[in-house]
Amino acid sequence: MMSMRLEKLRQADLNLLITFAAIAEEKSITAAASRLFLSQPAVSRALQRARAMFQDDLLIRSPNGFELTLRGRKILDELEGLLPRMENLVAPSLFDPAREKSHFRISGPDNVCTVVVPPLCRQYANARYQVQFEFWPWRSGIAELVEHGQLDLVLHIDDGLLPSHFQSERLYKEDWICAVARDSQFGDRLPLKQYLAASHIVVATYEGVQTIPDKQLAAVAAKRSSCIRLPYFGVALQCLPGTELVLTLTSGMTSVIKNDRRLRLVKAPQELHAFHFLMAWHPRLNTDPRHVWLREAMRSTIAALNS
Repeated sequence: MMSMRLEKLRQADLNLLITFAAIAEEKSITAAASRLFLSQPAVSRALQRARAMFQDDLLIRSPNGFELTLRGRKILDELEGLLPRMENLVAPSLFDPAREKSHFRISGPDNVCTVVVPPLCRQYANARYQVQFEFWPWRSGIAELVEHGQLDLVLHIDDGLLPSHFQSERLYKEDWICAVARDSQFGDRLPLKQYLAASHIVVATYEGVQTIPDKQLAAVAAKRSSCIRLPYFGVALQCLPGTELVLTLTSGMTSVIKNDRRLRLVKAPQELHAFHFLMAWHPRLNTDPRHVWLREAMRSTIAALNS
């Protein structure tokens, strides 16, 4: 049945519907031609083809211009509802977050969420907007969730682990810093030798995957030792007071450390280099108006932080 319908549509010249509607509304071939930016002979020929397609006169001349036949009236009534829908189908649509409800599912490690989520909520989680943000826990298999449409956006470290066909964009740059207990023996800077001699809390979001600090240390033939591994930076910070442990974390969490009197910041070894956080999404969402807006909201959030 579907193939029969498609075959009939393929054989029909749908442009004739637009020409017919213009003549019916203007009641004049001359006026319709001007409106459609066509010549009068072209519009006359289109009307003849429309009559043949529908096997009806559609429009007949009268003292007041063209008048619809009964069949023509029925077709025009259908077109009044159909043409706006066809226009919306082919024209670029826009998303208005102040009027349209939308639910976005996002995931990222807790260090990037610490940076992004508070200003995002302050800007968009209010009565002016109809959008909702749902943040999912960061875990292995994130790429599959994006692939299957269960996540709209992921906030990810630029470490090459995302599938190559995903779209991505750099959001902002992070440096590595170290946090220690306030009363620990460490100075204000950790040279590499002292850093490697210390015992570390390591935050690893992916099981069995080397962290970025460990990759960068491996590049200089170095390796740190850890007594505890956790998936969350927030929990790791709570483990530091009263210990001589070192936690290496991203500079976006500086304010969290400064607000905790039990902790202090220490400069990380220069061998640990800055990196970028990305936002990544499936390419099928490239031009969707809702997701175009979401990505722009992320850009605006980061821009506001840097201003």
